[in-house]
Amino acid sequence: MLGSFAVESLDIEHRGRTLRGVLHLPAGPAVAAPALVLCHGFGGNRAEFGYTFVRLARRLAAAGVAAYRFDFAGCGESDGDFTELTVSDQVSQVVAVVDALGAHPALDPSRISLLGMSLGGLTASLAAARRPVRSLALWAPAAVAVAMDGPAAKRRADAIAEHGYDDFGGLPIHLPFTEDAAGIDPFADAAPYAGPVLLAIGSEDFVLGPDLLERYRQTYGDRLDLHVFDGVGHGFETVPARERLLGLTEAFTADHG
Repeated sequence: MLGSFAVESLDIEHRGRTLRGVLHLPAGPAVAAPALVLCHGFGGNRAEFGYTFVRLARRLAAAGVAAYRFDFAGCGESDGDFTELTVSDQVSQVVAVVDALGAHPALDPSRISLLGMSLGGLTASLAAARRPVRSLALWAPAAVAVAMDGPAAKRRADAIAEHGYDDFGGLPIHLPFTEDAAGIDPFADAAPYAGPVLLAIGSEDFVLGPDLLERYRQTYGDRLDLHVFDGVGHGFETVPARERLLGLTEAFTADHG
């Protein structure tokens, strides 16, 4: 059974848009708590697949770590236009979230960490290089989302030129996304972050290119805590895999938060 915790709505303003979110706070004495910011994937929302963000936030809060779940602009219940989604804008939103949480009276501004799933993982890794966050957890980070060479990139460019968007599993990717991606190096731009990193990824994940893990090893060195989940794909699609993912993340955050 989980311990007690409190939940409050917390909206954050960013460039004229309201980012809507929920803050899970530990109950008990008024002690400034560490906090984890949860960044969802492309076209997702603050609950994430299988409500994993909700479940993780509750577990963390019950264990004494606050958790903030929010919808990126243009996603979920936040303001904004999804057609304008770019990685750089999402990074800027995470920076604004970290700054806002740092000013929250119930939180310790020196003990804020980041977690991201898929595109949210790429976003979190880039934001971690912009603020002195305590730790960084990456679930299936989509560094390939900003790869601008190879046949996949050409197919996307051709689709946008012909239809005005690329259809990615029923969600449109528009020109602003690809124009922004061209200026991002997912590894060099993330390298200034100097803290511990948890990397969890499925062995059958479509984002797992032949050299991806080596690139993360080169970027983070011995600070990288790597876990490859055998037999699952991008969404960690089994009950045991998701339970393991939550347990690893909770332990990592407790150790480094």
